[in-house]
Amino acid sequence: MTESNDWLSWVAQFTQDCADREATVNLRAARTSDVERDDQTTIEALPTVYRDTQFRSLLEACWAATLDSLHITWEYEPETFTLPSGVKYLPDFHLTEIGVWLEVKGPGIPRVEKAYELGEMLACDCPALACTCRWPGGEMVIVGHPPMPINPWLDEAYGHWPNRAKSKLVRNHGGFIRWTSTRRHNSWMTRCSGCGRATWVEGPRLRRCPACGGNPESQLYRAFENHFEFVRLPWLSGNATQPDDEDEAAA
Repeated sequence: MTESNDWLSWVAQFTQDCADREATVNLRAARTSDVERDDQTTIEALPTVYRDTQFRSLLEACWAATLDSLHITWEYEPETFTLPSGVKYLPDFHLTEIGVWLEVKGPGIPRVEKAYELGEMLACDCPALACTCRWPGGEMVIVGHPPMPINPWLDEAYGHWPNRAKSKLVRNHGGFIRWTSTRRHNSWMTRCSGCGRATWVEGPRLRRCPACGGNPESQLYRAFENHFEFVRLPWLSGNATQPDDEDEAAA
């Protein structure tokens, strides 16, 4: 990519970010006494616009930005399911190219019964080594949680960093993706060595990338391993800017 294309890409992204922020400010200002709150916690859910899509909360918008950074195609709330229990369920995201549904949960003690029921409903009954389904093992259902903050003081890789640099890293880092699989067996997250997408895999999915059918993927990461960075949208959170260090904060 040429320097000119890099500049045009930056301008396009900056323009989109400005439009997203303006739309978000107008959306939140339009709310009066009818304050929408997360159904699992007492934390107010801030409606947010990201890439021309209106999300119910900032956390959902940040997940969309994170999926973009991982080259994962997503659709927001595209389909309502009728679960075997008879309950209606609208998952947050459908990751169309990798056969995954993603339900985003905020802090507290979220209820995930519907996500687990959908995971069981979408699983296939084929033998692990003889599955002929489009998505080996059936479509996965993943529960996404608020990110795990980076802690350079406990990471030996940053042991030689001065405290000032560690503090700056914490302010600028989005944390790490935290997720739970609704499957009853082991699941991992990885990046395809062929198409470069990040994806969730398990069982028969380990044989090929769900998106491109490529060759064996790179290293597998479990839910508690810090690897994939979560993307924050500070310009949509009410804190448009944040000083990089103490000197700028005092200026």
